[in-house]
Amino acid sequence: MSLQNVHSLLITDIGSVHTRLMLIDLVEGQFRLIGSSRAPTTAEPPLANAGLGLEHAVQSMTETIGRRLLDPDTQQLFSMPEMSGEGVDEFLATGSAGRPMRVCLVGLTPELSLASARRVLAGSYNTITDVISADDIRSEAEMINAVLRGEPDLVLIVGGTDDGADEILLDLVDRVRTALTLIRRGTIPTVLYAGNKALKRQIHNRLGALTKVVYARNVRPSLHEERIFPVQTELALVYDDYLGKSPGDFAAVGRQSRVGVVPTIQGYINSVRYLSQIAPDGTGPLIVDVGSANSVILAGVRRAPHFNVHTDLGVGHNIVHAVEAVGPRNVLRWLPFELSEDALWDYACNKALRPGTVPATPEELQIEQAVAREIVRRLADESRPAWGSGQTFSPIIAAGATLTEAQHPGISALLLLDALQPRGMVELRLDPHNLISGLGVAAYLNPLITVQALETGGLINLGTAFCPDGHVRGGRDALSIQLRLDDGKVINRTVRGGEIWMAPILPGVTARLTLRLRSGLTIDGKRRLKLRVTAGAAGIIFDARGRPLTLARPKDRAAQLLRWQAAMSGQDQAPARPAADMQPGLDDLYPAKQEDEYALPS
Repeated sequence: MSLQNVHSLLITDIGSVHTRLMLIDLVEGQFRLIGSSRAPTTAEPPLANAGLGLEHAVQSMTETIGRRLLDPDTQQLFSMPEMSGEGVDEFLATGSAGRPMRVCLVGLTPELSLASARRVLAGSYNTITDVISADDIRSEAEMINAVLRGEPDLVLIVGGTDDGADEILLDLVDRVRTALTLIRRGTIPTVLYAGNKALKRQIHNRLGALTKVVYARNVRPSLHEERIFPVQTELALVYDDYLGKSPGDFAAVGRQSRVGVVPTIQGYINSVRYLSQIAPDGTGPLIVDVGSANSVILAGVRRAPHFNVHTDLGVGHNIVHAVEAVGPRNVLRWLPFELSEDALWDYACNKALRPGTVPATPEELQIEQAVAREIVRRLADESRPAWGSGQTFSPIIAAGATLTEAQHPGISALLLLDALQPRGMVELRLDPHNLISGLGVAAYLNPLITVQALETGGLINLGTAFCPDGHVRGGRDALSIQLRLDDGKVINRTVRGGEIWMAPILPGVTARLTLRLRSGLTIDGKRRLKLRVTAGAAGIIFDARGRPLTLARPKDRAAQLLRWQAAMSGQDQAPARPAADMQPGLDDLYPAKQEDEYALPS
């Protein structure tokens, strides 16, 4: 079928715990999200068949919208193309389930080709088993043994500019060849070559008879040029082939799609790249996805995606490693109740054994949300040097059940504000269906699908958050707010330092906002704002807790956290206070000491 004739699209995302399904169709000339469903992923034993979970999700959607999608012919899962309002024109699949692909990295220089290769690998779910380079001080036998011990699924070979270095790189390739000839059990790894294009024939002569060799454009064609995207495209195809051979029967799912099962992160990258390129200033969204086994943060900077993937951080399969990586004390500080480190480890170990279970008590839910906060904070701290100082993003989009399925939309917003500590005026969104990843793959077919599906309600709008830069002493007036609704109702409120307030306005309602900030606080360098703003699922948010965010001393922290949660759960029934005349006082000249407080890194 011609890509221009695709009017309906079914997209699935196979995660470690959930298989999500989305149906996008052409309605009144625009692509819209028609329906979504979810079922438990069945890729792990005892079922070990990812297609079963997908069929359950399809059946659920059919019951919801009354549209038959499954083909009665068992040779094909879906009825394609669409006819008489049944079936779909195209099916796409993304996935993050299963064991990460093991990769042995071979290249010349750590500062150039190998650094580029690491950025390529960041676009997929993998674990680097070993790195072999021209600077390696190990003997030839030790390098060969390193390849064999790692039992890689893929050997990625990079190095040499086009028509540049050859002999050194070919020496490294010979060591890989020797290792491949010594493999007696298991699967011989695939080789992905993305180095000097002049050596392709020699690479084929050395390795072609031993294993499958995939060729991509040189990731470093010159010293000052880097081409990551073409190599990531080939890596996605290798990943689909890897999944097809892995337990879980992903091959049956991949056969239904013309591009196979694409890594979820690759779909995210393509979406961010596309949205950054069409943005007037080249700044795209900031996306965070905290899953059961993997977590990722992506941002569009200077019309290019910057991303950081951790295949060892999650709130289910990898929660034990996540707690170890971020530190149990950092997790415990977000809990408004007493919990010992031993009890935290006990919960983490039990959750890792049964990652598909949902929290059974409010306390367990808050433990997982605390872990998610710290995962996002770690990812952001690692990524900020690449973003550049002072870089701001809007919207901020959250994915993953822990962030998107909180007990109240305001709590989802609070998790993002706590972890990322954005400054200025930011839009907050939720992606509960993992739609953005799928639309990134759909952009290969027709970019119009991606843009229109996002613009027509594919994401949940949490609302606008006003987060002043600076610090004000707790209890002192910080923000003077007036919200004038179109029906004539006026809401006046003064938000004090250390408080966060969610204006109780229904989603979709527009208000005229007049905002005054006290001395020492600014939003985009301004102390007065007048604008129209539309409320989201979490109303309109005013965060006067300061930047960087400060937690109270331990004995007062539980009460502080409970106040924030109550305010963002719609339980704050404090009467609106008249706006005070915020003139500088003695506290502005002589700020109170804060040795008993704990500042979180911004």
